[in-house]
Amino acid sequence: MTHRIQQLDFITTATAIAMAIAALSGLCFPTAVAAIQTTDSELVTTNAVDGKLDDDPLGLRKTPVEGQDIGVDAKLGAMIDGNLTFYDSQNQLVRIADLFDGTRPVMLSFNYTDCPRLCSVQLTNMTMALRDVDFEVGKDFEFVSVSIDPNEQTFRARESKEKYLHLYNRPESSLGWHFLTGEIKNIANLTNQCGFRYKYIREQKLYSHPPVFILISPQGKIVRYIHGLNYEPDTIRLALIESAAGKIGSPINILSYGLGCFSFNESTGKYTFQAIAIMRIGGVLTIIALLFGLAPYWFYRRQVNSHQDEINSVAKPTTA
Repeated sequence: MTHRIQQLDFITTATAIAMAIAALSGLCFPTAVAAIQTTDSELVTTNAVDGKLDDDPLGLRKTPVEGQDIGVDAKLGAMIDGNLTFYDSQNQLVRIADLFDGTRPVMLSFNYTDCPRLCSVQLTNMTMALRDVDFEVGKDFEFVSVSIDPNEQTFRARESKEKYLHLYNRPESSLGWHFLTGEIKNIANLTNQCGFRYKYIREQKLYSHPPVFILISPQGKIVRYIHGLNYEPDTIRLALIESAAGKIGSPINILSYGLGCFSFNESTGKYTFQAIAIMRIGGVLTIIALLFGLAPYWFYRRQVNSHQDEINSVAKPTTA
């Protein structure tokens, strides 16, 4: 009888171990698949570019001169030079390093006050989105807008700060909003480090530039670009969590990133829930279910074995 019970225990334990290994495989294997998929995607993109034919010989879809030579060259992982200096809205000299305290990320954009329309739309839309984000400017992260116009005056930067601070409707966050002006060499250095390409259109007396926000870690490392003019609060929240390396947010946020549930789609500028994450979550739930389901059984078998040992001890004949 005892031998049969031991066999049953062995089979149950072996089955549990096999199921746990399968669950763990579901956590690890998708990562390798994702890496392979990424590599394949990059190869396809490269081949498409290398083999691209000129399908617009008449130049009907040619980019206007205002849009040429502008854009963003993503430099993820690059470090910002903290020694670059600018002037804040109070005309005080500040080092970029002063904006990074080692605990809070920075949301950076390049604008200028005399921009006819684009900058206003970009900053207004982001400010409105930030109103619906749990994290607060000045408390959880810093907001920095650097003027690409070297001739911009301090009072204009101050007006911009007051405008968007009022729109944000949280006056206590004032110290977290930074509208900076600076010399052309420092502007050029910072934009180059961020991969931000723009140019001045002399005929129209304006700067042509792309709308983009750059998320920078508390240590000054570029971690994310958010393109376009439409910003969803959930996207901003997740981007801030990512840029802070888990220093902002509840444990559930950190768990989501630990499982790789969200991925950033560069084409849409949004974080999306990966279908493959269901496998990872399923693996975790399986392990939890095994622990809670088999623990009572193992405890019961231990009691039965202990009781059987007592019976055998009592029934064992004594020798003269």
